[in-house]
Amino acid sequence: TEIYTLSLHDALPISSWTATRVIAASHMARGEWNTLRKSGILLGAVKRLARRKETNTMRQEKGTKLKSYAGVYRLSDGTFRIVAKAIDPKTGKPKFKERFTREVDPQMPQNAAIAYRAQLINEIKLGAAGSGVPTEIPRLETLCRSSWITFVTENVGSEDRAAKLGRMIETHILQRWGEHFIDKVAVPEIDAWVRSLTADYAPETVRHHVGLFRRIMSKARGQYQLPPIDWDLITLPTVDNEHAMKNRLNAEQIAMVLPIVVDQYPFYAPMIFALYTLGLRYCHVSAMRSSKLGADGVIAIEESYDVSANAFSPVDQRKKAPPMIALEPRTHELVRRHRRYLMQRSHPGLKTGLLFPSEAGTRPVGNDQLNDVWREVQVMAGIDHPVTVHGIRHTFHDLARQQGVPDAVVKAMAGRAGTDVAARGQDKHLHYSRGVTVEEMRRASMALMELVPTEPTEVRKG
Repeated sequence: TEIYTLSLHDALPISSWTATRVIAASHMARGEWNTLRKSGILLGAVKRLARRKETNTMRQEKGTKLKSYAGVYRLSDGTFRIVAKAIDPKTGKPKFKERFTREVDPQMPQNAAIAYRAQLINEIKLGAAGSGVPTEIPRLETLCRSSWITFVTENVGSEDRAAKLGRMIETHILQRWGEHFIDKVAVPEIDAWVRSLTADYAPETVRHHVGLFRRIMSKARGQYQLPPIDWDLITLPTVDNEHAMKNRLNAEQIAMVLPIVVDQYPFYAPMIFALYTLGLRYCHVSAMRSSKLGADGVIAIEESYDVSANAFSPVDQRKKAPPMIALEPRTHELVRRHRRYLMQRSHPGLKTGLLFPSEAGTRPVGNDQLNDVWREVQVMAGIDHPVTVHGIRHTFHDLARQQGVPDAVVKAMAGRAGTDVAARGQDKHLHYSRGVTVEEMRRASMALMELVPTEPTEVRKG
C-alpha cells in the first residue's frame, strides 16, 4: 500500500498513528486478517478468502464418485463436486453444470449435495437462464458466514474496525435476521426491529446498525435479482437537537484542525476542505466527478452517493444540493494537487471518474474512513469531544453566518432552500429562483477560509 505523504508544499513526515495504520494495512492484504480474535463472522470469512489458492487447487481435483449417486464426487476436504447433465429444451442438446459445494455452503452434507444436483438438473430441464445468477435463495446467516460477507470490509484499514463490524453483524443482525431467507425479509418486520433498537440505543447507533443491515440486504437481494426493499418506509429515529448542537466546531477549533488535516492527511484534505467550504452533505461531495469540474473551479452536482448500498443516484428533492457550485481558490488548489498526485501514480481511482476516490480506488472515500481521519486530527488539535463528519456541515452554517454571509446564500449552498422556492432556473449559474450565483457562493467559501491559517497553529495546552 502506497503512503501518501505530500502536503501543500513539501513531503512532510507522516504521524505515528498514520504510519502504524498504513503499515498494518500494507501487511494485511484483503482476506489476510488472521488475528481477528473477537469477530467470528469476519474471521471465518477472511480465512476462506486467504485460502483462495487452495480453492483453485481443489477445483482441479475430480474427487471420488459416490456409490449409487452419479454426478456427486467427494473431495479431499470433505466437500463435494457436483456434475449435472440434462437436455437443454432451448437447444435439444445435452448441457452440463458443474458446481463445488464449498463455494455454495462449505457445511453442505451428502444428502443436501445429492438434492443440490437434482436441483441443477431441474434448472437445465426448465431452461433456466445461464446468466450466472444464483437460483436457490439462501438464509442471511448462510451468506454472512461465507466469504461473501467480506465486502463490508472492502475499505476498512484496521483489524479493530473489521472486528467491530463482525461483532455488530453477529450481535445485532444475525441474532434477529440470521434464520430469514433473504426474500422473506419484509418492511413491517424491519420497522418493528428498528423500534426495538430505539428502546435500547441512541439514535445515531440505531441508524448505524440499520445502515449496515441495509447495505448487506441490498447487496444480497441485488445478487439474487430480487426487488429492492423500500427503505423509505422504515421510520428511523431522529437525532435530537442536543446532539446536533454539540456536533460542531467553533472558529478557533476549525483554525487548529484544518491545517493539521493538510499536514498529516493530505489524501483526505481536499474532500474535508470541500465539505467545510461548501456546506454540502457527504453524499453529494463523495459523488463529485472530475469531468464536471471546470478550470474556473465551478463544478456541477448531479449525483448523490448512498454509502450503505454503494450506489449512485440523481440528486433528489429530499436531500437537495445546488446544481452548480464554485470551489474557493485554496480548496481548488488542494483538489488540483490531489488530482496530479493520482495521475502521477496511475491511481486505480482514476478509472471511476470520481473526484475523491478511496485509497483502494474502488469507490468514493468512505464515510467511516473519513470519520476516523477527522476524529484523529481533532484529537491531535486537543479537542476533547470530537465531532463527526456531518458536524462539518453544522460548522459551515454557524461560521458562514458569523462571517456575514447572507442567509439566502447559506441556504442555497447547503441545499436548504425549502419547498416554497421555485424550480431551478435555466441559467446554470443561478440556484433556484433566489438568483444566488456561483460567484456569491465562492465569496462565501472564501469568507470561511479567512478563519483558516495556511500553517498549523500551536495546540493550546490545558
